[in-house]
Amino acid sequence: MKTLRLIGMAVIAVIMSVNFIACSDDDDTIDTSSLEGTWGLVRSAGWELCSDETEKDTWDYTNDPYNPDYDSEKIVIKKLTDNTYSITAYYYNAGTKVWQTGGSQTGVLDGKTIVLKDYDGWFEYANPIIETLTTDKLVLRMKYDNVQTDPDYDPEHRHSGDFTETYTKIK
Repeated sequence: MKTLRLIGMAVIAVIMSVNFIACSDDDDTIDTSSLEGTWGLVRSAGWELCSDETEKDTWDYTNDPYNPDYDSEKIVIKKLTDNTYSITAYYYNAGTKVWQTGGSQTGVLDGKTIVLKDYDGWFEYANPIIETLTTDKLVLRMKYDNVQTDPDYDPEHRHSGDFTETYTKIK
């Protein structure tokens, strides 16, 4: 009986040690092998607030990237160097039924954050944080608070926001 109890305790010890090893804290790194490609927006949800407004602008909408309409967007991510990527955003012009460039930027991957180097029409106020990255799903989160947006226009004009963009790989 003592032998069975000793074996049982050994099995429990092995299981516990495997569980502790499996739960290591790797939250700051991601596998970037799936990052390159064309990603179609499937869901956008969150809020933004302009200092000229008193209420948050909230939204939660979905898209079918294979049947684009007026809310459709996509991004194309290309690896330039070891940790540097170009990101080009497109929006669908429902009138002409053509994808049009919405802006292009270069970003350096720092852990899960894409630190943008240029601002040309895409995520101007925040560096996107990669919340999920698999071979077919990319979730980016933008969060910013009280950001000065145009000092030449009005130095007191500020923006805040917190939203996620969920993409599926279409190429």
